[in-house]
Amino acid sequence: MAHDQPTAPSTIGSEKWDICTPSATSENTTKNALTCEIPRFSIPWPGRTFIIRSQTTAQVITFLDGEVILDKPGGLGTYRWKCVETEGWMGFKDPASAQYLGFQEHGLLFCRVPHHRRNEYMCTRMRPEGGCVLLVSYGDSLCPVGVFAEETGNRVKPKIKVMDWDSEGIVWDFIEVQSHEE
Repeated sequence: MAHDQPTAPSTIGSEKWDICTPSATSENTTKNALTCEIPRFSIPWPGRTFIIRSQTTAQVITFLDGEVILDKPGGLGTYRWKCVETEGWMGFKDPASAQYLGFQEHGLLFCRVPHHRRNEYMCTRMRPEGGCVLLVSYGDSLCPVGVFAEETGNRVKPKIKVMDWDSEGIVWDFIEVQSHEE
């Protein structure tokens, strides 16, 4: 090797180690990632994927263990919903199971049908204060979707249900996210 050529630093037997390290600890990085600022609102639109979040609790509509519940973002269940359109009606499909968000006869939301029909038809109504009311075609009316507490043993599980207009409404934020299909 010629004297004027640069040499690569030796790491074996060297007293000096050049190790690249992050400028933040993993604890800080994780904490910052979990508390990062999420946009408040996107307009629901067919072909896009959304997280549907309660403005009141910051919890999200989640499909977990065969039930549709309100849960913290990033939990074990599916909380990303692909917005679809059929005959002008919106709907929300779980990309993982290919099942649609809909409601059963008692108004509880579920996610267990492979089609987008009347019980899966939804629309949103924007509010002047921000956010949306999520509405479903229920009987001959449009009714809001809200949250109620189901007590099971010693636990209270927040479930999603079709409510009447006299109930305290819930305001939802639709947060657009990248689809895993893209």
